[in-house]
Amino acid sequence: MFAPKAASENRLRWLGMGAVTAMLLTSAAPALAQVADAIYTNGVIRTMEAPEDVAQAVAIRQGRIVAVGPTQAVLAHRGSGTRIVDLKGKTMLPGFIDAHGHLSMLAGMIDFANLSPPPVAGVRDIASLQSTLRGYIAQRKIPAGQWVQGFGYDDAVLSERRHPTRQELDAVSSDRPIMLLHASGHIAAANTRALELAGLLRDAPNPAGGVIRREADGKTASGVLEEAGMYRLMALLPKLTFEQRLAALKKAQDVYARYGITTAQDGAASPDDYALLKAADERGALKIDVGALLFFRAPWQNLEAMPIGAPRQTQARLRILGIKLMLDGSPQGRTAWLKEPYHRVPDGLAADYHGYRQIEDAELRGWIDRAADHRWQLFAHVNGDAAMQQLIDVTAAADAARPKPVERTIAIHSQVVGAGQLARMKDLDIQPSFFATHAFYWGDWHRDVTLGETRAAQISPMRDAIDRGLVPSIHNDAPVVPPDMMRLIWAAVTRTTRSGVTLGAAEAATPYEAVLMATRNAAWQIHEEKEKGTIAVGKQADLVVLDADPLKISVKNLDGIKIDRTISDGTEIYTATH
Repeated sequence: MFAPKAASENRLRWLGMGAVTAMLLTSAAPALAQVADAIYTNGVIRTMEAPEDVAQAVAIRQGRIVAVGPTQAVLAHRGSGTRIVDLKGKTMLPGFIDAHGHLSMLAGMIDFANLSPPPVAGVRDIASLQSTLRGYIAQRKIPAGQWVQGFGYDDAVLSERRHPTRQELDAVSSDRPIMLLHASGHIAAANTRALELAGLLRDAPNPAGGVIRREADGKTASGVLEEAGMYRLMALLPKLTFEQRLAALKKAQDVYARYGITTAQDGAASPDDYALLKAADERGALKIDVGALLFFRAPWQNLEAMPIGAPRQTQARLRILGIKLMLDGSPQGRTAWLKEPYHRVPDGLAADYHGYRQIEDAELRGWIDRAADHRWQLFAHVNGDAAMQQLIDVTAAADAARPKPVERTIAIHSQVVGAGQLARMKDLDIQPSFFATHAFYWGDWHRDVTLGETRAAQISPMRDAIDRGLVPSIHNDAPVVPPDMMRLIWAAVTRTTRSGVTLGAAEAATPYEAVLMATRNAAWQIHEEKEKGTIAVGKQADLVVLDADPLKISVKNLDGIKIDRTISDGTEIYTATH
């Protein structure tokens, strides 16, 4: 299942699982001359090189790991200025890697009204949504005529099991335009004033790849906008100044650091997003590594001139990983493209409704060929099995016409995927990144509403993917849900829904596999396995310390493990207060 390990001849290795002897490899002697900046001792150091690899201490110098092993051997790197940190038995892992998320989007929404249901926030019904918005307007003193923005509402959890209407948002404020982004990020709800400003209230045609939901007359917008149907509205939203965006980016990085993440992703970057990240990097304002995916529909001027896939430069934290494609929408929002109809279709739609595509085959083939010509890595948003089939078929056709096949395409989300599709993905080197927390946040909704019991039990088919030799990762897709890595690992292992039901136990990962998918596999997927993903001599000192060992604790308590500290490039960027 796993990517091949890069040999490290100078690695000081402590073999756990009952072993009592450290092995000094033949070329370790030169490393012992290096005086460490910091040494972390008296811990359970799970290197993730292998299940049995456990050390007691790690030494760091200039952002690199210079020794890993038993305490006394690693202390040979101590100098007069070395900081010694007693982990007091806590567990250290490689820093978590955000296999897919949207850093700049989280930054942009950091000060929006939080309309999420528990456990993230407290919105349970339309009334509490309205109350939260009124309180937000009052607290922020938002004057008439100014935009009110919120995120995170979820019709799957609201007691009414539907989206708010424009009239219900008008009841909050009719003289301020209101835009609320659904938890999926693929749907928005707006009040009448916002729809009027965007020219969407009456008789606006559905754009390609989007839907403007209508009232009973078939002409007037209900306030709910799907996919590309949101774009005209989004274009009107107020823009922060550059300095405000930098400040918001710092807050967003703080969120990631609290969850133990040392490498984040900006999973659909626009030119403005990339300019912000580049400026932050040049100012030394990135305290975690960031991998940008350039969104294929954004107005890029000259992609061929950009350093797509190039190694991260010395002192730089930003790297362009590749190109982000979008093939379909969201299963929880019922816009993902499925082979079979939704279990319960949205009101007013035909019984055979099964979502819709976002890109035609010819355009997709063009992007695959262009990327292969320039050795760009592709990251494709695919949720439904029809979208996955499109990716498989078009990739296979491209491979057949090329002297060398397309390599390491990442299928982001991979929610509804058949066993036969996983086999073809292995053949074509299409690697899945599973949105594993779907089982918790929307498992009940998928079972009862969107997919039905059989398909819902097979979402995020991690076990099948692992057993077929794929190299999957897992992610949270922040800000769709918080970038809580321990909840993600817990969800991958237990597949427990909000109601406490286990959804598809046959597709669960083991605790070791779940941690691997959030560290080593995630590094391999983005071609950074030589730099991070395991704790080994010579690698970047990206580390996370937990208050319990995820491979020893009861699996039901995995989501209760707390982050004690986060270390990025040798620097502690988060330390819990006790």
